Amino acid sequence: MPFFQSASNDSIGLSVSMLPNEKVVAVYTADLRANRMSFQRNFDGLNYTASMGGIYPLANINIPKFISQLSVAGSTYLTLTRQNNAGSVENVDFFADVFYDIQLTQDWVVRLGTGHSSQHLSDDAIIAGASFKNYVKDYHQMQLVYKLAKHKLQSYAGVYYVYNFKTSSDISKKLMWQFGWEHQPFKTVAFLRHLYYAGDIKFRQELNYAHTLNIQVGYKISNEKSSIFRLAFDYSQGKDERGYYMPAERNYAHIGIYFDF
Repeated sequence: MPFFQSASNDSIGLSVSMLPNEKVVAVYTADLRANRMSFQRNFDGLNYTASMGGIYPLANINIPKFISQLSVAGSTYLTLTRQNNAGSVENVDFFADVFYDIQLTQDWVVRLGTGHSSQHLSDDAIIAGASFKNYVKDYHQMQLVYKLAKHKLQSYAGVYYVYNFKTSSDISKKLMWQFGWEHQPFKTVAFLRHLYYAGDIKFRQELNYAHTLNIQVGYKISNEKSSIFRLAFDYSQGKDERGYYMPAERNYAHIGIYFDF
């Protein structure tokens, strides 16, 4: 149940529910930079990835024939490296987003959004000799999401328009295409019902549409408030998602725990 619901306006059929429990669109499971809390052990070296964040619905806005939801989201991603019996932070990546999800039918949703990302080398990396670089993006997005509840399937496809993009130079007005899915194929046996597989792939114009692909298989537990715990194994290949390393190829496996709030 929503925390608060305003009085409806009968003349236009408008109602607003504040702080709803359920998300219209679930977290994109296999997206390596989804807004969530996570901790992963990477097998391409003695390094780990950690994140803190989530997606937080603010309001459901109900108008005749349509339900829509306004959400805010944010997260911080770190790469943690263990070397010489000590630990250090390589990079700190910040993400902030606003989503407006419009449920067209029971199965189809349009997601509109705007956001910002700035990605930085840490003090540890600069002290170790890495050179300072700039990496900042401001973007709008539009995506089409398909949900099939009885088959526990969600898929999505969409585009980001990066209208402000600064690295060592100004490379603004670039596109990024994103496609992905999550599916729980088992319906009967209690334990198997929690198993799933998911995928996410991105193509970036600034890298001549080179891709970043992540495939995930795992086990998940959810509650009535759309909060989800996952234990999952991933395999990633293509351009690195970290801003400072994106021109480099990074093909690696990783295992982790994920909390979708």
